[in-house]
Amino acid sequence: MALKNPPQSLLKESLLRPPVSRQKSPDPARSDEVAGPPPLPVKWPPKSIADLHIPENFMANLLLKHAFYQEVFTLPDMTSRLKLSSTIILQLLDNLRRDKYVDIRGSGSLDGAATAISQNYRFALTEAGKRWTAQLLEFDSYVGPTPVILDEYWRQVEGQSIRNFRVNLARLKQGFSGLVIPETLFDQLGPAMVSGKPMFIYGPAGNGKTAVSLRLGTLMDDPIMVPYALYVEGNVIRVFDAVTHRPLVEDSEVHFQTDPRWVQCQRPTVLVGGEMTLEMLDLAFNPVLKYYEAPLQLKANNGLFIVDDFGRQRIAPQELLNRWIIPMENRRDFLCLHTGHKFAIPFDQLLIFSTNLAPESLVDPAFLRRLRHKIRLDHIDREQFRAIFRLVCEHYQVEYDDQIVDYLLERYYDPEARPIDACHPRDLIEQIIDISRFREVAPQLTEENIDRAGKTYFVD
Repeated sequence: MALKNPPQSLLKESLLRPPVSRQKSPDPARSDEVAGPPPLPVKWPPKSIADLHIPENFMANLLLKHAFYQEVFTLPDMTSRLKLSSTIILQLLDNLRRDKYVDIRGSGSLDGAATAISQNYRFALTEAGKRWTAQLLEFDSYVGPTPVILDEYWRQVEGQSIRNFRVNLARLKQGFSGLVIPETLFDQLGPAMVSGKPMFIYGPAGNGKTAVSLRLGTLMDDPIMVPYALYVEGNVIRVFDAVTHRPLVEDSEVHFQTDPRWVQCQRPTVLVGGEMTLEMLDLAFNPVLKYYEAPLQLKANNGLFIVDDFGRQRIAPQELLNRWIIPMENRRDFLCLHTGHKFAIPFDQLLIFSTNLAPESLVDPAFLRRLRHKIRLDHIDREQFRAIFRLVCEHYQVEYDDQIVDYLLERYYDPEARPIDACHPRDLIEQIIDISRFREVAPQLTEENIDRAGKTYFVD
């Protein structure tokens, strides 16, 4: 059984065009072959403004807003900021120069093609451009990479769906190395992961539900593409989140071929607990900046969404489940702009509900049926307890003593038939370390230290 919050050392057809493979893929027929790193995805960049399928005036205004915060700028500056090719930036600049919003510092004219000379041009907003941009910023303060349209996002999410993820027994065991769990758990977790359907993990507190859920997220190491932002009906929704999305190390060859409006990432893991509210599942409109932040389920697309401590949120469990009952069935959710415009987004994630409350007290049988995979993590036995104790002692460099663990079991567990939880070894060792620091001695596993820790840890 897993530790509740183990130390890091213990938690040791797609629309994408395939690049050169980094390593051979495993044979799906073999359950003993561990998968190597999957190839990085490639998405070809747009070549013209028309390829963006975004109104040209929106793009021109976005460039102006970027330029507003710079005294002068160069072509490479704007290609980096807007994540577009030099050719597209030059097309926008040429139009803005004709409108007298942008002026060029230097000689020559723009011919719509990036040259060595044009790369070194220095541009600046004219007075008219500054006045116009100042008005723009009052209505829309988004200054970021060029967004992608909703239809393109839908195609991308479906092409890299969580249902495309595959894991075999060897990979699952490798991913859970360093955790003490029963063999039978692999036979439950594996089918649940490859199904892509919601999972319900329950059982007494302190026995690894959160640790197991998070470890499933680390197994999802195949790369996906995440857009910086979405364009919907003239509005911008910021999607990429540096906390949620883990960018991959750039491969120069692959990065050169890839649309820079998308970030190559690992599949995301979103974890929420008792702080979760229904508002977190809706678009968050910033009335000052005048753009939206994507809700949690949008950021979790193609990845893992863990609702930890389910039943302890600030909303009733039934309210949350009612909010998601249609998205779970149809794999699409609906969001609404402040203008009233409603639109559909993909709901493509491995949804995990984790709780130490009785399932029947949280949901009715009809909803429980929709949570196809129900997995119980129970109290651990004595041998698992010893194995976890050894791992924790090794991590904290405290010498393990089997006789002291016998004393602990006989003194604090056997007399009261106290259940053994997977978190106890870690918690007790940390108690002993704190006691030893205070006493200014090296931490040791002794009967005296077990008694000192036990008196403040266990509740009689």
